[in-house]
Amino acid sequence: MKKLLFLLPLFLFAEVNPFDVKISKQNQNLLTPQEKAILQNKENIQSLEKKYEELQKNVNQINFKLLNYDESLNKLQSFNTVLDELNIAKQDIDSLKKDMNETKTKLQDMQEEIDALKKSLSHIIKVQKIQNRNIQNLKQSIKIIIDELKQKNIQQELSPKEAMQKAKDLYQKGEYDKARELFLYTLSKQYLPATSAYYLGEIAFKKGQYDLALGYYKKSVEFYPKKTSFTDQLLYHTAISFEKLGNNNAAKLTFQKLINDFPDSKYAKLAKKELAKLK
Repeated sequence: MKKLLFLLPLFLFAEVNPFDVKISKQNQNLLTPQEKAILQNKENIQSLEKKYEELQKNVNQINFKLLNYDESLNKLQSFNTVLDELNIAKQDIDSLKKDMNETKTKLQDMQEEIDALKKSLSHIIKVQKIQNRNIQNLKQSIKIIIDELKQKNIQQELSPKEAMQKAKDLYQKGEYDKARELFLYTLSKQYLPATSAYYLGEIAFKKGQYDLALGYYKKSVEFYPKKTSFTDQLLYHTAISFEKLGNNNAAKLTFQKLINDFPDSKYAKLAKKELAKLK
């Protein structure tokens, strides 16, 4: 009997752990309630781990999207900043354009004023040339007439004062040629030269010799630049002479000077009417 026991296979004596049994669904009928609970918990844990991994994956995707969103948001904010800067730049450009347009308008106005001044200056220069030429003609005419007067010995018959009074009387009677000779005589003697030149201008004006009249009027003012009893009439006839010669700008300026310097004069009232016609 002992011999038989000795001959039994050794594996029959190997240590067997009855609890070393893998828990699985195939052998659930062998599991105790506790083991079934462990198996269920293990499955739950595995399911949770799988869900956790999926959630983690989703979280990673969301984080990636958030990063992209943040980057896009930063770009959008940068773009908005650029837009704001562009709007500010546009406002600055619009302001500059407005300033440039205003400056351009002012420059145009200034150019118009300059052109008007140039035109007036051109007329003044033209008038000055005419007056200078008239003065030269006057000087020559005075010399000739003085020579004639010397031949007639008028200066021996009358004193300059007597000649002036006689010339005024003849002028009032309308005997302009005789008066002219005597006014030329008083002018040659430098007796009341401003008055003599004024009356000579009036005689030329009445005869329609407007360029000659302007020369005498200018000479009268040169002799006595201050206001006289006849300055307002001199200015009025000066302006009319300019107008008759087609120099309306000079006429306007002279009418305006008359109105400014002699506002209460009857000639100022006449000047206003003439000025209104020229505008």
